[in-house]
Formats: sequence, C-alpha cells, structure tokens
Amino acid sequence: MNSQSIGLYGGSFDPIHNGHLLLARDAKERLDLQKVVFLPAKISPHKLDRPPSPPESRLELLQAAVAGEPGFEIDGRELQREGPSFTIDTARAYRNENPGTRLYYFIGDDNLADLSTWKEIEELQTLVEFVVLSRTSSPIPINYPVISRRIEISSTEIRRRIARNLSVRYMCPMSVCELIQKNGLYRND
Repeated sequence: MNSQSIGLYGGSFDPIHNGHLLLARDAKERLDLQKVVFLPAKISPHKLDRPPSPPESRLELLQAAVAGEPGFEIDGRELQREGPSFTIDTARAYRNENPGTRLYYFIGDDNLADLSTWKEIEELQTLVEFVVLSRTSSPIPINYPVISRRIEISSTEIRRRIARNLSVRYMCPMSVCELIQKNGLYRND
C-alpha cells in the first residue's frame, strides 16, 4: 500500500500571492503531504466573464513564487488544453498516474457555493478528497477538512492596486513583484 499523499491546488493564480502560498504550506504540513502541486488553469469555467492574464505570464509568476520551495511543484498540463480547465480531467489523469496515492484537491472557501455545479462532481468526489482553504476566521459548515488562516490578500486587490500604481510588496513574493513590474502586468485592469 502506497502511503503517499499529494495536494492538488488548482486556480487562476492571477497573480499568485502570499495568501495562496501560506495556505498551501499550512495544508502540506497539517495533512503531511509529500508535495503540493500547483495547477494553473488556462481558463476557469467559473470565471468566463473575466479572462485571465496570458497563461505564460501566470506560469512565469508561479515558477518565480515557488522556486526553491521544498515540496512545491507546478504542473502546467491545464495550460495546454483547449477551452476551460475542468478539474475532473486533471483528477482522472492524476489518479491514473498515481494509483494508490491519496489525492487532496484544494478549493477556496469562495468556491464552496458553486462546488455542486462542477463538471462531473460525483465522480470527482471519488477521485479526490476536497480540502477547503479559508482566508477568513468564520466557521465553515461542511464535511471537508478546512485549513484556515486569516489573510486579507486577494488577486483582485493586487490587480487593482497595480492598476492604480500602488505597491503590492509584501502581498506577493518579491520575485513575483519584480516580474509583474518588469512585464508590465495588470496596469490596465
């Protein structure tokens, strides 16, 4: 019996910020995961009204954010797919590639209300165990494990601050801040 466990962390990461990273580290430690795999979505099916920044830009920011972090990896497979990124497709692939491995899938507490609408949710729940990452201190009435840390940082706020020419230092790793500035990202958000 393989006792390995992996955390799968999907999202737009537009941009990745310290809140994402802190919760991923907390989940890795509390769930005793071998690794956390960040899975940037090409297009989130739940954010079709706001197309994300170019995939290569978000991937570069993610690579800078996790460089040298033990137990953090990036898998860009969802960026290669056409159309929206569906979790079920990635979960099936990971299950096939990692038989016997316990797979956790991280979701933000802001995604809980829509979880029942996710593509093929019944099968998805047999492939992965959901873990809720919460940036609030409010109790969450669900049957999934919850990793909670009060963090008032959001990608939306970061994009707005950059568009208003305000600093995002301390909200993102310095390597991410530098790439955002160098590549002129989010100035027109």
